[in-house]
Amino acid sequence: MSSDDAYMSFLDKANADLNAGRPQQQGASETETARTETVDANTNVPVALQSVDAYYISDADEPFEPVALRWEGASKGDWPSADQFSRLISPSADLSQAIETLSPSSFDPKNQYASVLRAVRSAAVEKASDADQSGVEVKVYRVELTSTKLEYWVLALDVPGSRVVGLRAKAFES
Repeated sequence: MSSDDAYMSFLDKANADLNAGRPQQQGASETETARTETVDANTNVPVALQSVDAYYISDADEPFEPVALRWEGASKGDWPSADQFSRLISPSADLSQAIETLSPSSFDPKNQYASVLRAVRSAAVEKASDADQSGVEVKVYRVELTSTKLEYWVLALDVPGSRVVGLRAKAFES
């Protein structure tokens, strides 16, 4: 049997704050994930993107969300670089090192997101006089926010509107 003092010491340790032995956080920014923006203020979302009912399949099946961001380079047919795209989607955090560009076929090798790609192409020519989607180029930006949290931005250039339009999907991959 143990003495009363030893038993009280045991109880005190068992009831102690579990966080007491853990190192203190340096700042909230270390554990926060960068936030990304999908629609600029005073920017209309193309009709073709508003009714998309598709989900990106990952550990958490998330819906695709409309994207409409002003991008002056679009009027010249220029795609944003990783640095430029980082500033478009996250003005407060530099995500440029976490951005990778994919082709639509590498993003969708099983052709399960054909409706997503169609909607993005349609959104890019919505304001054009000839609504021919065949010449619309689509790019996918893969943004790794954490080791398990990713975002896929399926985009096209809206040349007349000087913006990038498309759909974003959040993915959780373990």
